[in-house]
Amino acid sequence: MKQSLLTTFFMLMLLLSFKESKAQTGSVKGTVTNSKGNPIRGATIFISGSPSSTAAGNSGSFSLSNIKAGNQTLRVSHQGFTTYTIKLTIKPGITESLEIRLVNEDHELGEVVISTQKRRQTSIEVPVAVSALSGTALQKLNITEFDALAQYIPGLQIQLQSPNNPGFVIRGITSDDGDSRTQPRVSVFQDGVSISKSRGAVVELFDMERIEVVKGPQGTLFGRGAQIGAVNLIQNKPVDEFKAEINLGYGNYNQKIANGFINTPVIDGKLINRFSMAYNERDGFIKNLSGGRLNGKNTIAFRDIIRYIPGKNTTADLILNYQHDDYPGTSFKSKKYAPAGGDTDPNSSADLEQGENLYIKRDVFGPTLLINHTISPKLSFSSTTAYRHFKADESFDADGTAAPVLWLSEISTGDQVSQELRLNYNARKFSGFLGGSYFYEDGSQRVPLRTDERSLYVAAVQPQLYSQFSALLANYPTLPDALKQGILNLFAPQPLLVNGKPTLVNQLPDLSALAALPLPAQYAQLVALLSNAPLNAMHEEESTNYGKTGAAELFADGTYKVTNQLSLTGGIRGTYEKLTGAYRSDPAAGNSVLGLLLTGTPNILSVISDGKISASKDYFSYVGRFAANYMFERNNIYATISRGRRPGVIDITPGETRFLKPEIVWSYEAGIKGSVADSRLNYDFTAYYYDWNNFQTSTWEVTETGALRSVPNDAGKANSLGLETGVRYNFLKEMSVFANYGFIDARFNDHDSKGADQEYAGNTFRLTPKHTFSAGLDLNFSTGKTSSIFFRPSYSYKSKVYFEDTNREDLSQPGFGIVNSTLGYHVDAKNKYEISVFGKNIFDKKYIIDAGNSGDAIGLPTFIGGQRVLYGVMLKVGF
Repeated sequence: MKQSLLTTFFMLMLLLSFKESKAQTGSVKGTVTNSKGNPIRGATIFISGSPSSTAAGNSGSFSLSNIKAGNQTLRVSHQGFTTYTIKLTIKPGITESLEIRLVNEDHELGEVVISTQKRRQTSIEVPVAVSALSGTALQKLNITEFDALAQYIPGLQIQLQSPNNPGFVIRGITSDDGDSRTQPRVSVFQDGVSISKSRGAVVELFDMERIEVVKGPQGTLFGRGAQIGAVNLIQNKPVDEFKAEINLGYGNYNQKIANGFINTPVIDGKLINRFSMAYNERDGFIKNLSGGRLNGKNTIAFRDIIRYIPGKNTTADLILNYQHDDYPGTSFKSKKYAPAGGDTDPNSSADLEQGENLYIKRDVFGPTLLINHTISPKLSFSSTTAYRHFKADESFDADGTAAPVLWLSEISTGDQVSQELRLNYNARKFSGFLGGSYFYEDGSQRVPLRTDERSLYVAAVQPQLYSQFSALLANYPTLPDALKQGILNLFAPQPLLVNGKPTLVNQLPDLSALAALPLPAQYAQLVALLSNAPLNAMHEEESTNYGKTGAAELFADGTYKVTNQLSLTGGIRGTYEKLTGAYRSDPAAGNSVLGLLLTGTPNILSVISDGKISASKDYFSYVGRFAANYMFERNNIYATISRGRRPGVIDITPGETRFLKPEIVWSYEAGIKGSVADSRLNYDFTAYYYDWNNFQTSTWEVTETGALRSVPNDAGKANSLGLETGVRYNFLKEMSVFANYGFIDARFNDHDSKGADQEYAGNTFRLTPKHTFSAGLDLNFSTGKTSSIFFRPSYSYKSKVYFEDTNREDLSQPGFGIVNSTLGYHVDAKNKYEISVFGKNIFDKKYIIDAGNSGDAIGLPTFIGGQRVLYGVMLKVGF
C-alpha cells in the first residue's frame, strides 16, 4: 500500500513536468559583495516564479543558466542582509552580467543555504525533510546549548542530563547509550566530522554559521551512524576582512557568560585566521544538603580556524576545537525517601551523601583539515581529515538518597581517526558526488562501584531475601507457623532512611533457625558461614567495557533533472566494518559477605571475567535512498524511499556472547515546502512512515547471578507514523512570526517477524512526545536611523513522555510548556552595540528530564529535575 501510493505520487510529478514548454533561455552571471566590497560566499540567487537558483562561490561569483527568455525578477538573499531585487529582460542566448552589493539588515529572514546534499542549495530545494537555523537565528533565539535547540525543531528531542549523558531523539528514535560497544542511531557532525559517540557529542553552540537537522535515514549522505537522521553543525569560517564581536552576560544562579570571535586577515587574500571562544558558568539549581550544589554548569571552549588560499581554485581550513567541562554533580533524586526536613520533589533540595565528590569532568579536542579544490566549473574535489579525542569522568549517586547504597563513577574515553575523499559534480542536468571514507574508533567505559554493604543490605538484599524465603516456606506446610514467622522476621524489610538518616545493619542475622529446614549440605555450610557475618562499611569493585570499530565505505549520490521542474535523486552507500567488543571485571580486593551471598564471588554486582575477554565480527551492508521532487516557482513537492541501518551489537559477558542483529528501518516520506507571498511566507509540511526490524533496546537488570548491568536486547518489530509542519511569516519588514508542530505515533508491534508476542507490544517509544509545538515572534521597533528596540518571545510545548520502553506511569512526565523571551536595544553605527535582558523558562515550570536510571534496578528509581527559570542581562559589541 505504502509503495503503491508513492509510485502514484512519482508518476503524477512526471506527468506534471511534461506540461513545461521548451522555451528559449538565457543566462545571468556576476558577483555578490557586501557594503565594503568583500565577497559574500553562499548568497542565494534565484529567479522568482522559477526553480532556477544557485549559490555564490568563495569569490562571491555566481552563474545562473537556462532562464526562460522574457521579463524576469532576480532576487539575491543571504542571512543578515536585505534581499536584493532587480527586474531583468532575459534574451535568448545572451548572458547578462551583474555586480550586486547587499546591505546589512539584521531583521531580514531569507532562505537558509545548506549543504545537506554536499552542495550548496537552499533548504527548499532539497528533497529531504531538513530544518535549518542560521547563526543569526541561533543568536536571536539565544540558543547556545543542544537542549534549547530542540525546542524549535519539530521531530527533534534532546535530553541533556549533562554533557556526559545526552540523549538525541529524532522522530521517536533515541540515541543515548554510553556503552562503548554500541553504535549511535543519530549522527552528530561538526564540519563534516562525526562526533556521534554519546559521551563526546555535546558541544557548545557558539560562532555558528548554521545548524541543519536532517530527518529520516541519511546513511547515504552522512554515513553509517545516521540511521534515523543527523544533526549537522557548521561553524563560521574565516572571511577576508577584519571583524570581531564580544558578548558578556550575568544572570541568576551567579551565571557568568562570555563569548565572541575575532576574524583577522593575515596575508591579504591568502591567509586568514578566526579565533572564537565561549564561557558559561552558573551555580546548580539544586542544593545538596550533604554539601555543594547540583545540576550546575561550567564550560569553556575555544576554536581557532586558519584558512589558507593557495590559489583561486583551492581553499584549506585547519580547524582546532577544544572544550573543557567541570560541572557539579547531577541530582539523581529518589521519590521514595525524602531528605531530612525536605520532600521528594526532584526540583527541590536533595541529600546525596557524597556531597562535593559528585561531579562531571570532560575534555574534548581535535583538529580537522578541510580541503576544497575546484577542478573545473563542473567538477570539484573535497577532503576531510580529522582526529578526535574525549575523556569524561562522572561521579554520581545512583540511589538518590543520603544512604551510602550506590556511589558510581563512569570514566569514558574515545579516540577516532577519519578520512573522507569526495568528487563533486554540478551541471545543469546532473549533480552529485561519489567518494570513499575510512573511520576508526577505539573507546572504553570503566564503571567503578562503591557501596556500604550495611546500607545496600537494607536497600536491596533484605527485601529480596524476605521475598525468596516467603516463597520457599510456602513449600513446607508442616513447619509450625511460629517457626516460619521467626525465619521471615530475620529478613523483615526496614526503611532505608528514618528522618533522613540512613539505616545501617552491621551484620547478617543469626541464621541458626534455618537449620530446621531440610537444606542441601552445601547450603547448610553456607548458612553457617554467613550467620552473624559482619558487613563491610566500604566495598569497591569495577567493570570495563571496550569497543573498537574499523569501517570503510564507498558511496555515490546524484540528482538528475528530468525537466527544469522534475528531478530524480538516488544514492547508495556500501560499508565494510569490523566491530570488536570486550569486557573485563577483576575480583574485588578483600572479602565481601554480600558478594558471597549473592554471586558466590568477591563481587556484589559486577560479573568477574578471566582477564579481558573479547569478540569480533565483520559486517557488509548497504543503505540507500530514492527521491523525486517537483519544483514550481519557489515550492517543492517531494517523496522519498530510504533504507537505514544501525550496526549490530556485540554483547559480551563471561557467561555468554550475543551478536545482536543490525537494526533495519525502511522509511516512506512525502512533503511540500516553499516560499510564497513575495518570499515573505516560508512553509513546510511532511508526513512519514517507518517500518523497523531487529529494533534494539537496553535495560538495567539484575542478572540471575545478582550482577547489575545494562542489557541490550533485540525487541523485534516496531513502526512509527508522523507529520511535521512549520511556517515563518514576515508580516512587516522588521517583524516576523514562526510556528512549528510535530505529531508522532511510534510504537512496538504486537508481534515480531516470526509472529511471537513482543515484550513491549503496543508501548510508545521512550522519550517520544506524541505532540510538540513551538511558536515565537521577532518584533523590531525603529527608534532612529541606526537604532531599534527588539522583543523576541517564544513558547514551546511537548506532550507526555515515557522515560522507559516499559511505559511505567511512575517513570513519565506529563505534557508541559515553557516560555522564553529576550528584550533589547540595538545600535548599528560604525560599530554595533546591543544590550538585552533574557529569560528562559520565565514562569519557572517544574518538570523532570529523566526517570528510572540505574537505581531502578534495585528498586530505587531516581529522577532528574529540569532547568529552572534563568534570567540575566547581555551586552554585545561588534566591530
